[in-house]
Amino acid sequence: MKQYTVDHWITLEYPKVFEYQEEETYVSFYSTDENAMGTLQLSIYESDSEELTPYEAAEQKINLLVEEFDIELTGALEVRRNSTKEALLAVDGKEEDIFLRIYAYSDGERLVLLTYSAERETLEIEEIEAMISSLTWIQ
Repeated sequence: MKQYTVDHWITLEYPKVFEYQEEETYVSFYSTDENAMGTLQLSIYESDSEELTPYEAAEQKINLLVEEFDIELTGALEVRRNSTKEALLAVDGKEEDIFLRIYAYSDGERLVLLTYSAERETLEIEEIEAMISSLTWIQ
């Protein structure tokens, strides 16, 4: 695994067969494997409200994204982590027949939004899940 770090924000591990490309407002991670299907996009935000718990901030960001892009949810909201210090939520959906898995990771003050998109759900999602599991805040 390789490591990606955003100064004073997060660290994330990603597979050796993955590369990333930094854009102005997001970072895209993608596999260089010939059978690769999708892309994981990562965006970082400061919380709009200091009064929200990490769970509420993550849930709010997912709901705003779903509404803004008219994403059809295909599963229930999953809680991956939830404490007073952090929350990690995930939900599956589709947009124009593209499979999506949306993740929101928050500590209440900062938020990371990650969206995996692919033509269909494949075993590549296991690599994405390992990346998501490795997410940690830099204190």
